[in-house]
Amino acid sequence: MDKQGLDIIISGCLKDDSKHKKAFYVLFAPHMLSVSHRYARNKTDAEDIFQESVLNVFNYLHQLKDLEKIEWWIKRIVINEAIRFYKKNKNLTFFEDIQSYETAELVTSDIFKKMEVDEVLAVIQQLPDKMRLVINLFAIEGFSHEEIAEMLDITVGTSKSNLFDARKRIKLLLKEKERRIV
Repeated sequence: MDKQGLDIIISGCLKDDSKHKKAFYVLFAPHMLSVSHRYARNKTDAEDIFQESVLNVFNYLHQLKDLEKIEWWIKRIVINEAIRFYKKNKNLTFFEDIQSYETAELVTSDIFKKMEVDEVLAVIQQLPDKMRLVINLFAIEGFSHEEIAEMLDITVGTSKSNLFDARKRIKLLLKEKERRIV
């Protein structure tokens, strides 16, 4: 959609016009739901995160400053909602194991390039909540450990440790999957 069409839709949303809100929803809901699924352990959690995110997007749409960055702005709302959801509902506990990540050989994201999207999602969803949040934020969204630490109220070392643990767990899950296939 071009910038002018999007501007018309957003203006309509800000005037609480249901037709424009529906158009906005149809345009952005698939991406929002996709991000929600990546952060959620299951479909029910993803739907909860998604629904709250949609409400937040409409509630804060008036704060959008740069139409060019709307997709990132929406994605950030979904990510923040996923973090809020797990902090509220799951009592996340992060552990710091400095030695494990300082000496470890890190797995690159190349491992995911050989897999279908659904396979990657299934592997990520098997991770414990804390690992899933950190690997999504770091490897997929591109946040630094400093940013992740601030978002999750943890130390940089804890972020690195959870990333290392997530990568290690992914390796194990992929090896198990290979054994089942062979």
